[in-house]
Amino acid sequence: MSTPPPASAGSGHAPADAFSRVGRLVVARPVAVLLTWGALVAVLGVLGLGLHDRLGTGGFDVPGSQSLAVQEALERDFPGQSADPTVVVVHAETATAADKPFRAVVADVAGRVERVDGVSGVTSVLSGGGPAMVSPDGRTTYLAVALTGDQNEQVLAVADVVTAAVRDVPAGFDVVVGGRTALYERVNVISKEDLEKAELLSLPVTAAVLLLAFGGAVAAGLPLLLAVAALMATLGLLFLVSFVTTLSIYVTSTASIIGIGVGIDYSLFVVTRYREELATGLGVPDAVVRAVATSGRSVAVSGLTVVVALAGMFLVDIQGFRSMAVGSMTVVVLAVVASLTLMPAVLALLGTRVNALSLHRRRRGGARRHRQGGWHRWAMRVMRRPWPYLVGAVGALALLSLPLGSIQLGQPSATTLPEGTGPRVALERLESAFGPGAIGPVEVLVDAPDGVEAPATRTRLEDLGVLLAADPGVVAVRSVVTGDGTAPDLVSRDGRRTRVVVVGRDSPQSPAGQDLVRRVRDEHVPAAGLAGRAVVGGQGAADLDLTDTIGERLPWVVGAVLGLSFLLLVVALRSLVLPLKAIAMNLLSVGAAYGSVVAVFQWGWGADLLGFAPEGFIQAFVPLFLFCVLFGLSMDYEVFLMTRIREEWERTRSNTLAVARGLERTGRTVTSAALIMVVVFAAFAGGHLLAFKAIGFGLAAAVLIDATLVRVVAVPAAMRLLGEGNWWLPRSLARVLPHLEPAADDDVRSPHPGRGPAVPRVPVYPTALGGLRQR
Repeated sequence: MSTPPPASAGSGHAPADAFSRVGRLVVARPVAVLLTWGALVAVLGVLGLGLHDRLGTGGFDVPGSQSLAVQEALERDFPGQSADPTVVVVHAETATAADKPFRAVVADVAGRVERVDGVSGVTSVLSGGGPAMVSPDGRTTYLAVALTGDQNEQVLAVADVVTAAVRDVPAGFDVVVGGRTALYERVNVISKEDLEKAELLSLPVTAAVLLLAFGGAVAAGLPLLLAVAALMATLGLLFLVSFVTTLSIYVTSTASIIGIGVGIDYSLFVVTRYREELATGLGVPDAVVRAVATSGRSVAVSGLTVVVALAGMFLVDIQGFRSMAVGSMTVVVLAVVASLTLMPAVLALLGTRVNALSLHRRRRGGARRHRQGGWHRWAMRVMRRPWPYLVGAVGALALLSLPLGSIQLGQPSATTLPEGTGPRVALERLESAFGPGAIGPVEVLVDAPDGVEAPATRTRLEDLGVLLAADPGVVAVRSVVTGDGTAPDLVSRDGRRTRVVVVGRDSPQSPAGQDLVRRVRDEHVPAAGLAGRAVVGGQGAADLDLTDTIGERLPWVVGAVLGLSFLLLVVALRSLVLPLKAIAMNLLSVGAAYGSVVAVFQWGWGADLLGFAPEGFIQAFVPLFLFCVLFGLSMDYEVFLMTRIREEWERTRSNTLAVARGLERTGRTVTSAALIMVVVFAAFAGGHLLAFKAIGFGLAAAVLIDATLVRVVAVPAAMRLLGEGNWWLPRSLARVLPHLEPAADDDVRSPHPGRGPAVPRVPVYPTALGGLRQR
């Protein structure tokens, strides 16, 4: 191994820590590092082209739930039946179900669909469905199509069902396909289109922001290079992971939305620090090493914090969430590794040419390190009157958080799709012809160990029927004791199980529809003496099980993320106070973002401007995913700012000067990074899918709030009030904690031992810890 280039004269020693060693290794062999990354991205990029075909398209079944047990039992024991069937809606302009042409169309559609691979049975008005499957005016009917396999396999098969159903339909008739599987299939197609559109919209605007931030085309292009490289490598790795475990289609959207943002942010931090060190007179090798040892360290801690936050999704045992976590964590890790290796290698090869193609002449010399600019003056202004600024910022965040108290969780229906989409048209026709509850009946599956005809079983079924008929949320009930005893779809193959099909008055996704499922489970089934012998499923029950599971696990996710983040920040910042302050500030930021999402997507404020109709609830997975991502991304800016303040504290031992200088050195970078994040996330908010629109909006709002109210107002005000208490760490703990911070530069230490640089006069306040005074 060749020896790294010596430090430039007058530069002092580079800090002898792990990150500076990484920097020196990269500087010693930049071409080898670049070629390695090139080969890696090329190979993985090619593999990534096949990822889409490897992804599952469902993934939101709840293991161990009643709804999943009903679904599996129906597929296994009831030939051609499903708790959540795909629905083929046949509508005639003038003909009715009593007419021969109408019945011929229904027979033809049923025949074509039955021949599709993955279809286990088709129930229609002509094959055991009965007159209930025809609308009162006779012009609309539907076919219930049972699909085999798990949710992923069913969604794959439904595309062929659509093709078969709509083929060769005669004039005067219209056929559309709906149901949950058809909804998921359309969501997958639209999400892919939205992803491509968002990337096309965000990248040019991001490039413009970078150009303004750096003032030069070469430097501005580097963050885009890293983000694209990290994302391409991620897609290739996920392709390999898909052979080990099933990945959801959502993995590409989440990896892209996170990868583009953090990839650009992390490289922005490193490139900015490198150019800053060049401006102080360091040579290229030492500037690269210093950038890796300082900003690279911040990037590593930030990335690890984001990974910890995203790992919280593993506490929810649902495959779709695990997929989103795997994709997001992978792209963050690769973005960190690229920032510590690929970016330094490119900088080492570019040298001072990183400033080429500048839009304006750069200031040179080391004076800028101590020049007091606008951010420094702003920090001092906040710290002169910390209480008003802190109270104002916290008050604004609390006000934005207020809508969170009324949050309602639910699951999407086809009404969230664009108008004219097949599943949405099918849902609208079913609701108009049969009522909102027809699309997803409640399924009660009853064990009958002595046979369905046993007197005790029939008595309990009759009691259940009476209770259900008296429920105001029930429109109709089908069972072996309600005049449908001869229907073959109601009794299992072995005669030891029977179905009770309950058609509700409200749609299964509505709060009233969910309440009906709860009443059937918690009141009617036990009252009929069927507790322990019956399970309740169906579309509404599956939605309820998913919502309840997320709600039950969310406190565990929050607790685990907060605890692990605290431990990580204690090590990174060597303080017990700063991590607590960081977590409190981040929770305020996340709460404000949540409140904004509720106000817009549940209450409908500004819905017309964003082009959607509110559902009256927030899709259940959105808060969980948003918390993990928002907390991690908020910590990004917190770690970047705090590590730089810590660096200045080690130099000056002045809390006030450290805060002011830290904000001065990071203010422009954090603002640029935040603006880029807002652009990227806002592009995703412009999509057609309501869930990802809410996620994009929530992320954009959170980053904007975090980079303004939190980082540049609340943080300096709080740190001013805490004073030297910010840096409190028991000596016993200090001895055992590993040291991650780099040593301070010799050339920027105070020329007077034992004294820091002159500190501007600010008022002295009692601090929150033991009355420690501000220096």
